[in-house]
Amino acid sequence: MKRMVVRVKCAIGRFVSEAYRCWKEEYRVVFGSIEMMVFFFLLPCAYPILYALIYNPEEVREVPVVVVDNDGSELSRTLVNDFDATPAASVVGYCSDASEARRYMMQRRCYALLVIPEGFDRDVIRGDEQSTVVFYIDMSLLLNYKTLYMALTDVTMALGGKIRQERLPIGVSQSLTDIVSNPIPYASVVMFNPTSGLASFLIPAVLILILQQSVILGLSVRAGRACEKKEPLFTPHDIMAQMCGRAICYLSIYLINVVYLTHFIPWLFHYPMMGNSYAIIVFTFPMVVASIFMAMSLSMLVREQEDGYMMFVFTSVMMLFLSGIAWPRYAMPLAWKCVASLLPSTWGIKGYIQMSTMGATLSQASESYAMLWVLSLFYFILTYVLLKLRQRKH
Repeated sequence: MKRMVVRVKCAIGRFVSEAYRCWKEEYRVVFGSIEMMVFFFLLPCAYPILYALIYNPEEVREVPVVVVDNDGSELSRTLVNDFDATPAASVVGYCSDASEARRYMMQRRCYALLVIPEGFDRDVIRGDEQSTVVFYIDMSLLLNYKTLYMALTDVTMALGGKIRQERLPIGVSQSLTDIVSNPIPYASVVMFNPTSGLASFLIPAVLILILQQSVILGLSVRAGRACEKKEPLFTPHDIMAQMCGRAICYLSIYLINVVYLTHFIPWLFHYPMMGNSYAIIVFTFPMVVASIFMAMSLSMLVREQEDGYMMFVFTSVMMLFLSGIAWPRYAMPLAWKCVASLLPSTWGIKGYIQMSTMGATLSQASESYAMLWVLSLFYFILTYVLLKLRQRKH
């Protein structure tokens, strides 16, 4: 019995010693490689700021608009004035025809064109025909489109209600007047995204994806460099200890990135931060672990440093769609659902958005949290099996 205890202690000691040796050696490799430092430090630091600056500001105001008023009536002028009075639009001028207005747009002097047809006032007064205004907008910036479209919709609905109210007979009660002018009152309540901004919707998902992709690219460079120099990534002795030592090295580095991406960037750009900070760090821990072991598995496909760029960079967009943020999971074919379930980013994005944007607790995001631990174990076993198979071939 004592011999067994001694053997166990010796085995544990050798395991810890080998893991510690590999941990220190991996630090030397990481900080001795410019490529790995770029992917481990510069990419997670610069990319979120770049994306955030692209999508900021989330709200646009006073977008330049040109009007072609072919009717020239009091009602058409009222429509234009009401539209110009909204925070979204700024009428910068009138044009005689659409071709002149298009030249304004080509010169970037305006981003939208409102055309009021001839007979607009007549058709509205008659009441037997529906009058139509034509709205052209430059779709190069979706924020302009969304803001102007919603503003014009609100203005036309308000103007229509005012016209219906004026047609009522004298002496009609105020309650009936309100019903006629606004038969179905509505209120828009935007949950979890007060500004209705694209950045608050998209950037939280991108932040988690950056964690995964930077690990994959960094370890692919590491594997390609070892293959080019004909150095073994793992020695035959105690592969599991070496895996754990390298994983601890990467994990210690990425804890800084986790705090930076999940707390500093949302605070800096005023994204929704409703969750508990410590709970979010606890949640992202298995996300990083799963990403590290998945990256170790994928790095075995790499033979040169450039292979990682060719094989994994393009997958970022695909993984963003598979996370369900843009392509709902219920609309995905079964095959794509299965692929998405094998990606740590899928569950990491889902859980992080629940906790940070929606204010969920760790227990409410337990499905994603549990799946990340399952994927951590799955990719740990897969990496170990692949290394053993490679060892047998050599």
